[in-house]
Parts: sequence; structure tokens; C-alpha cells
Amino acid sequence: MEQLRLHLPQLPAAGEVTTFYSYKGGVGRTMALANLGHMLAKRGAAPVLMVDWDLQAPGLHYYFPAAPEAPGVLDLFEACRDRLQERAGRYASDSALAQAVLDAVHWEQYLVRASDDRPLWLLRAGRCDGSHAERAALLDWQGIFDACPALFRTFAGRLARHFGHVLVDARSGRADSAAICTTLLPTRLVLVFEPNRQSLEGLADLVGRACGYRSCHEDELRPLLVYPLPSRIDMGDEAQGARWRHGEHGYQPLFERALADAYGLPWVTLENYFNAVQLPQSAGLACGEPLPAPALEGRYEAFLQWFRDGLCPWQRVAAAAPVVLNNHHPLPLEQERAGYWPLPTLT
Repeated sequence: MEQLRLHLPQLPAAGEVTTFYSYKGGVGRTMALANLGHMLAKRGAAPVLMVDWDLQAPGLHYYFPAAPEAPGVLDLFEACRDRLQERAGRYASDSALAQAVLDAVHWEQYLVRASDDRPLWLLRAGRCDGSHAERAALLDWQGIFDACPALFRTFAGRLARHFGHVLVDARSGRADSAAICTTLLPTRLVLVFEPNRQSLEGLADLVGRACGYRSCHEDELRPLLVYPLPSRIDMGDEAQGARWRHGEHGYQPLFERALADAYGLPWVTLENYFNAVQLPQSAGLACGEPLPAPALEGRYEAFLQWFRDGLCPWQRVAAAAPVVLNNHHPLPLEQERAGYWPLPTLT
């Protein structure tokens, strides 16, 4: 395995930066990212990069045992912090400072090949040595943002120039690093959850906050496309599954309301999307399962029908029949076929 050289070919068009987030751990978020990264790299012409930003519980590298030991996200942003301190006040804008800092730390040298037979790369959480946990706890993400608000946006843009897909594994919960990954970095956000209240806690609010931040800050007017991804569904209990999906506190109406509110739509339906995109519970799955996991490959393929081409989850893919609501209302044509709605501009 070789480390990435400093001069990467740029893509004709910028790729997508996607954060995978879950409020609770243990829902299969990292496994989903690893499998989808593997599949995207197999099918796409552009290289794919996976980023392990879960510094407190790094695990993405376990799916790619051939990837060499290397410094990672922790080491990279420690270096950025130090360069920011050295360069404070020397640049006319945050963007210029961010560019200079990323040039100075040679961010490309932190990436390693994750696979020998496909264009798949990995940015590890770090070396995970005896000092990792203490250093991760001491890294002041808010301080880095305050010193240069453009740094994370600029970093994401650098990655997107060279990779068709950048898949970021975010820390669970409400940590500062999770907010960076869900709000500042991505053009897409995959919310992985189990069908229970603990796992769904705060996800609807997160959609509103992330989209609202983008629409209210002039420098952050970038699209953010959100995909809810239900995981570890018990396919053997149809009645319970229907309650969790369609009931009073079901995840489908929760996300339909959240997405309609976030994008200023009167309503949306996720019926076709959730019919196809549900990751089942499988007791045989564990870290180290061959990629893609045979028990889930068909479900990942279903998700990619929307994700690969950037379809909104309420849009109808070519193979799906039209959704009919209340026995007579089909989904409006403009919501089946229209492209991604842009965020409102500042007034």
C-alpha cells in the first residue's frame, strides 16, 4: 500500500462530501459507510475517500485491514491548529488563511490506499497509539473554527476536487466534532438510525439546524441533501415494523415533516424510498465481514438508486411505481421529477 502523493489529478467537476451520522452508536453507521464506499469505488470512475472522524471510537480501519498505519484526522487538525496560531492576522480573509494552512500541512500525505483492486482511499482517525485518547479529548474544535471559520469548508472543497465521493464517519451525539461533520463539511447527510426513540432523538431538529445554518450564513450557501437510513430493522415482526414506521411517532412521518420544513415544501412522501431502503437486522454481521456484506448488498444497492445520482428521497426512481395517497392522490409530478431544491438566498 502506498501513501498518496502530493499532486492529485483534479476531477472535471467537484465530487460529493457525505457525512454519515447517528445520534446513538451501535446502529451500523460505520458498516454502512464501509460497504457503500466499497461499492461506489467498484462502480465509479472517480476515486472514493473514506474519512474516520469518530476520534473517540475509531473503527473504520477495521474493515480495511490492508490499509497501512498512518496519522489521520487528529494529527492533521493538530497541525492545522499549530499553523493557525503561527499565521494569525497575516491574511486578508478567512478563505486565504484556510488555503495557506492546508497548503502548509500537506493534507494529502495523511491519506492511504484502502484497497489494491479499486480506487478507494482512507483518512484514518489517527495512529490510535497510547496518546490518541488524551490528545483527541484535548483538541479544541470550537477554537479551530473560531480562529478560521472557513477552514472546514475549504478542507471539504479540497477533498471534493479529487474524489468523486468523500464519505465521512462522524461521531455520535452532540459533540463539537459531530456538528462540524453534519453542518460545515457535507453536501449530503445520511442519518443512520434504528426504529426506536433513543436512536431518533434529535434527528429532525438536526435536519432543521443544518439546513437553516446553510441558508442563514452568506459563506455557507451550499446545498445539503438529506437521506434518512433506517438500520437493523426486524423483518420478522411486520406489525411492530409498521408501528415504528407509520405510527403516531413513526419515523416516516417524522422525516417527511422535517424534510418538507427544511426545503420549504408543502409536503413530501417517503413511501417508495422507505419501501426500498431499510437495512435488516442480521445476527451474523460483525466487523470484518467481507465487503460488500452479502446479507445487505441488495439493500445497499436500493439506497444507491437514490444516492448515486443525487435524487431526493421523495423523488421516484425509474423502477418504482407512483405513490398513491388516500387512495386517490398521486405524488405531484413536480415532486417526482424536479431536481434538488436550492436553499433560499440571503435578503
